[in-house]
Order: sequence, then C-alpha cells, then structure tokens
Amino acid sequence: MNVFLRICRRWLLPLLLCVLLWVVISKGNPSSWVVGLPCIIIAVVAYQRLRIHDKPTLHLGSLPGFSIWFLWHSLRGGIDVAWRALQPTVQLQPGFLNYRLTLPPGPARLFLVNVVSLLPGTLSADIEGDVLLLHALDTSADITAEVSEAESRVAALYLTSKSSTHE
Repeated sequence: MNVFLRICRRWLLPLLLCVLLWVVISKGNPSSWVVGLPCIIIAVVAYQRLRIHDKPTLHLGSLPGFSIWFLWHSLRGGIDVAWRALQPTVQLQPGFLNYRLTLPPGPARLFLVNVVSLLPGTLSADIEGDVLLLHALDTSADITAEVSEAESRVAALYLTSKSSTHE
C-alpha cells in the first residue's frame, strides 16, 4: 500500500493537476486533447526529472523577519529608483559587479539569485561557478554589502551556514 501511495503522490497527482489545468485552458474542448495529452505527458515527465529530491529545510521562524526586511528594501529601493528617474539629470553609474557566493548550490542559492533580481537597482545576470554577475543601476552604491546581507538572511531562512559551503 505504501508503494501505491508513493506512486500516486509522485505521478498521479501531477498528472491530475495537469489534466485539470488543460481542461480549464481548453475550456473542455474534446478536440484539444490531440495536443493536450502529449503536452501533459511531457510536462509530468519533465517535472519528475527536474524536481528537487532533497527538500530544502526552511526555518519558518525566520520568514516574518525576512519578509519585513525584503519589503523594506523593496520599498526603499523603489523610492530611490523613482527619485533618480524623476531627476532632470540622472546620476547613475550602471555596470556589472562580481559577487562571490557563499551559499552552496541548491534551493537557497537559487532563492538568493531571485531575491537580488527583485530588489530595485540590481539584477542577477549570470552565475559562473560561485560567482554571481550582477547588473547594478549605480555601482557607486555598496551593492556587495546589500547582497551579502541578503545572502545572510537567505542562509538563516534555509538553515544554511554561509561559511560551510562547497566542502
């Protein structure tokens, strides 16, 4: 019985969710299954191959603090970007910066890269090994300190030590 539940959870549930999504998208049109069925099968197989097998351990106690920090930095950065955009002479020094990541590869690192891209004034452009290439709106600002703080907060959220990486 346990094997049956694992198979259902792993294959049947994603399959049913995709079928339901297809029915909604196609408005129940029976002729759409010619395209829909192969797409559903490909989507479920891709999901199985790409899914994370080791679930990240989130420390939910850190989530409220992280959320407040993220919202504050988003608001502050958004105001700064808007203020600069409204100035008659925009004082920007856009450019690229390299930031050495200390988080290990995996969900925490991926989350950090996305968080940095969502903060105004920075955009994650590329990762090569342990180096994150960032595009910054103003390279004269201390972007490295801000990304380092974000990395520390993500590490706390995922219960990952920044110093114990890549061993």
